[in-house]
Amino acid sequence: MTNTTTTAEATVPEQASPPAEKTWPEALGATRLADMLAEITGEPVRALDVEVLVEREVLAEADRYKGWPLYSTEAAREVDVELLRTIVAERMAWFEASLPRDAAAERIGWHWSDIARMGREGRITIGRADRYLIADLDKLAAEADGEQYITAQAAADVLEIRPSDWRYVEAAGWIEPAEIYEKEVGRRRSVTVALYRLGDVRDLRDMPGVDWEAARGVAKGKPSPLREYAKLAPTRADAVKGFCQQLADRHGTTVWAWHSPYSGGWELDWARAEDGPTKETVRAELAADPVVGSYADEITLCPTWGRITRRARQLLEPGAAVVLDTETTDLYGQTIELAVVDAATGKVLQDTLVKPTVPITEGARHVHGISDEDVADARPFEEVLPRLRQVTKDRVICAYSVDFDRSVILGDVLRAGKKPGHLEPRESWYCLMEAYAAWLGSNRWLRLGGGHRAAGDALAARDVLIRMSQGRGNTFIPRPAAPGDPMAGPPAGTALAAADV
Repeated sequence: MTNTTTTAEATVPEQASPPAEKTWPEALGATRLADMLAEITGEPVRALDVEVLVEREVLAEADRYKGWPLYSTEAAREVDVELLRTIVAERMAWFEASLPRDAAAERIGWHWSDIARMGREGRITIGRADRYLIADLDKLAAEADGEQYITAQAAADVLEIRPSDWRYVEAAGWIEPAEIYEKEVGRRRSVTVALYRLGDVRDLRDMPGVDWEAARGVAKGKPSPLREYAKLAPTRADAVKGFCQQLADRHGTTVWAWHSPYSGGWELDWARAEDGPTKETVRAELAADPVVGSYADEITLCPTWGRITRRARQLLEPGAAVVLDTETTDLYGQTIELAVVDAATGKVLQDTLVKPTVPITEGARHVHGISDEDVADARPFEEVLPRLRQVTKDRVICAYSVDFDRSVILGDVLRAGKKPGHLEPRESWYCLMEAYAAWLGSNRWLRLGGGHRAAGDALAARDVLIRMSQGRGNTFIPRPAAPGDPMAGPPAGTALAAADV
């Protein structure tokens, strides 16, 4: 008999494996790299902290994507954690001690432009993320009262007069705007806003000879006594407008005249023709005019907006240009919708969905509302390209953002293995957004507001082109000459604006 000893094996619980670390790409932008560092270190790292690492040459740019710098994730893993903690702590301390521009303005009750101006002048410390030091704000509010800028409405409130009466104060020459800027109103237009120094407005209360009490007691609908001080103010405007009407009549051309709130002077331009007046001709006529000649030095001929107006009129001539717009899979992605309209007539020459080779991102779909299902049965880009070539041939291609639409189209042409031809040269394109900003005298990005579908955006962009073609300020159209009077213009000093655009 054989003895068999059975040894029970102890059951050892199997230990759980640690979770695998997330796999990151070889290079990332600042925001996603901050997310990676936060996950690895447990610190609340932000893109601003990555920028500090770059400034201190701890990290260096490894690549670029759509113009944005990328940084090596391998190099980021080697960053000293204590250094990173210090940078994070410094950023958090700064955020605790500072405010963004609008919040800073609200804290001390000033206009946001005051905060920006004081920052530029070095009177408020500006740091990371364009934030303003709270201690400087509070000191400024206590020491610089009167230096802030206010609107015309607020200025009228300070003087306790009706807002409509403020124009008489300006017309009398008692005060001028300290700053002027363009404010966006709605989606398609902007207005010029004038700001006045509060201290200068307060000083008006001590202006000798002005019966402010009478002005303050004027009943609604009654004329203000302040208008007596400004009754001579329109003289220059009437003289300029009269000259413009005469200029239009003499040369049979459309003339535009705009009173610039930025310079306080007048700006003039006119439609060009082969036998039309030159800048030198108009300057000589202006100097020789017995009425408006005294204002000649205050009148600018052929300003930037005038050049753009004339170019816009050329682009609106039959057969001269088209307006193009695209919707894409992502920012600078592939085309998924393409529209081209005739600039002169507004006729839609091409409006089609396009099937891309990559999915539409969620962010892009949220903007234009086009899904992968919508383009599943659409034609690929190479099949819509022939029509695109046909409708744009021998025409200037206008787009609201040429840098975007041209890049998208050329990228699709390259992926399709085709030659771009006339679609490639930059001189074949005309950027309406850049032109419109220059026409307005604005340095900011101007939203189009066409609904984010290609045809709607193309037509909205055409509306911008039409608006620019109409000039600025007053438009003077040549009138038929009276029998025996080839120079039917009125005496200078008579305002005959045919239209106010």
